[in-house]
Amino acid sequence: MPQLRQNIITGEWVVIAPERAKRPSDFVSSAVARQQKKEECPFCVDGEAYKNRYREFETKDIYVIPNKYPAFVESEAHVSQRSYKVENDFYRVRPSMGGHDVVVIKDHELDLHEFDHKTWASLFGMFKLRYEHYDEGHSANYVLPIYNHGPQSGASIEHPHAQIFTSPIIPNLVEREVHHTQNYFERSGACAFCDLVTHEKREKIRVVAENRDFVAFTQFAARFPFETWILPKKHKSCYENITGDEISALAKICRETFGKIGQVLNNPPLNFFIHSSPTMFEENVYYHWHLEIGPRLSTYGGFELGGGVIIDVVSPERAAQYLLGMEAD
Repeated sequence: MPQLRQNIITGEWVVIAPERAKRPSDFVSSAVARQQKKEECPFCVDGEAYKNRYREFETKDIYVIPNKYPAFVESEAHVSQRSYKVENDFYRVRPSMGGHDVVVIKDHELDLHEFDHKTWASLFGMFKLRYEHYDEGHSANYVLPIYNHGPQSGASIEHPHAQIFTSPIIPNLVEREVHHTQNYFERSGACAFCDLVTHEKREKIRVVAENRDFVAFTQFAARFPFETWILPKKHKSCYENITGDEISALAKICRETFGKIGQVLNNPPLNFFIHSSPTMFEENVYYHWHLEIGPRLSTYGGFELGGGVIIDVVSPERAAQYLLGMEAD
């Protein structure tokens, strides 16, 4: 039977309606052949993009460039940071200040689910460095690393790469998370994320991977099939405060989790992103940074778009069993 579930972090409701689909295996992706040749790729080493890299932000595996068509611009030379009103003072606008990076994996042939421990660690280490860069002397209020894998996810270039958006506003979803978890703390005296980690570890019905520092599980109030979250077990609000040992542990659990998703669902298109505390906040007692994975296996219909309530047709419990190989086709 369909069931309404509330997300403990955002307070949003979703509908879990597995009867509307057949089996988790119905969401296995069709294999897609690579279309972009290395010699035609703008992100391969020694190409035009590589010439514009930030030389101080380069490792053996990764380099960073400014986005050619940025959503947020870092230079203050030509714009004012002040907000103002337009159309007879009816609408409010403000300059889109901040930054927009592209973090490029040098190996053109490497798929996300094939990243080894070193590649994952290099990627997360670079995220930390760019967080620190934007924390120093910039007016941006939020840093959001994202990864688009596959054309259905929004990736226009096949070469493996992430992006980092740095903005003067707190993104709407993050603002809801911060507001709801702050209210949760005021009511209960506890961090909702820490309670979430404790609960999922105890129940064990949605956990798909775990190590000393992190736990990965399918989201109880999933917004789409196989939505998976990775949380640090130790309370920490700000991603930029991650340690070297924690980066290694995060790389390990990501290699395992993305490996399972890639193998079981046949390398599906997906997005992942890191939610951290807004930059104007120090470490606090109610917010907990985390990584969210969203396989792009379904589309939104009229109810989702018109009502803002998502219908997920694969229960998170069955999704976890399928990823663990515990459910036969």
